[in-house]
Amino acid sequence: MDTSKRRRREDDDDAADRLFELPDGILHDLLSRIGPHQAVQTSVLSRRWRHLWREVLRANVIIDEREFAGVQWERFEDFADQALLSIPPEKKLDFFHLNLVRRPRGSSKNNPTFETSDRWIRRGLRHCPAAVDIRTAHEDTICWRPYWSYFSAPSPQPDLSACGLSAAGFTGRLTTLRLLGVDMWATAFLEDLGRYCPVLEDLHVERCRMLDLTTVASPTLRSLAIVEPRRPLTCAHLRIVAPLLARLRLELAYDGYECHCVAEALASGGDVPPQVQLPLITDASIQLTDTSFDGQANQRQRARKKRKLEFLKSMRGLVALLPDVINLQLAGFTTMALIEEEFPVLHCLKILILERCDIRVESQALTGILPNTPDLENLGLHHCTFLGPPAKKSRNRSQQPSKRRSTTPYDFWTGKLKSIKIKQHQQDESQIAKVLAQISERMQPELWRQVTISSTIVVE
Repeated sequence: MDTSKRRRREDDDDAADRLFELPDGILHDLLSRIGPHQAVQTSVLSRRWRHLWREVLRANVIIDEREFAGVQWERFEDFADQALLSIPPEKKLDFFHLNLVRRPRGSSKNNPTFETSDRWIRRGLRHCPAAVDIRTAHEDTICWRPYWSYFSAPSPQPDLSACGLSAAGFTGRLTTLRLLGVDMWATAFLEDLGRYCPVLEDLHVERCRMLDLTTVASPTLRSLAIVEPRRPLTCAHLRIVAPLLARLRLELAYDGYECHCVAEALASGGDVPPQVQLPLITDASIQLTDTSFDGQANQRQRARKKRKLEFLKSMRGLVALLPDVINLQLAGFTTMALIEEEFPVLHCLKILILERCDIRVESQALTGILPNTPDLENLGLHHCTFLGPPAKKSRNRSQQPSKRRSTTPYDFWTGKLKSIKIKQHQQDESQIAKVLAQISERMQPELWRQVTISSTIVVE
């Protein structure tokens, strides 16, 4: 028994010795992979570890309330203040992260407030971080107003030049910005990103309260994500001015009350007319969610339904502005919105995922889409519905043979399709079988036999 304990102790000592022999650079990397609270606790290990955590926090400041679960708010507040105040004034941060999870309750001292989070953001931005990630689980805890962060007391639209600062100020090095759940009452920051963040490349805005958002403009932006699946944006139009944009993700809600037609005011840069294409975008995701409640049919409901269709068609028009897109995901579209007008021709499209889309009983949506995607290789049908009846045809026209089929015997949809991935409910199994049969009829038999089909049954 004593021998085994001695061996175990010797093994532990050898492992500790090997850890202590590592250079400071590797130890800094290890500490950066754990939370700041745990990193600070390593200071008790030995004299060498006493100040290692300080070097880590000087490059990457992570203030995450989840590490203080069950701890009084005052302890977390003291830690956040100490972590930010311990950074040398001249030090520039690589990464600044703030995450609050506690629900605010009035003006209690044991809960987060705008004043507290403003203080932390102000102190973090003073070190000109290259990447910023700020998120909160509840509203009314964080407000993003970076051009107010240069001052001890906020004031409307401060004159930065009077304080010796440019418009970029402490966000001049910012290349990545992620905001989740924060309040953005002043949307002028997004409308003039080129001034505030002159080198910004990646912007992710999710569940943020934004009033009258009309424009997102940046000459350097390469990736843009606007995620608001709960409530419609309070604007008539959303204009994106980003000539270098390569990745676009939109998750928007609509209800028929304040539907905004995005594509009608979309431009790729400068004072150019609407409907200008965005040829650099290769990866796009457009996901739509209907948040309205359809009650008894009446004139008001019919007007709302019309506005919904106009919004959906405008989003389909957005797809027409992406001629070189390679990976495209569409969610929440109806058949009428997709093919009432001809679906845009996408010669470069390789991957297409339709999620929560109504493709109709006779897969009319695919009939309008697949002929215009000649290079399509991977098709995904995820939780699609078959709500509407097939389109009505006149008797005279249906009895006559199709001129298109007779004159073009090899009128195939696509010759490069390699895989079809399906996620479906069990009750839709027969409809999916009809969809696959229709696709196979419009492909050459030898090519259809090479297509890989995978199906997943979703159990509710």
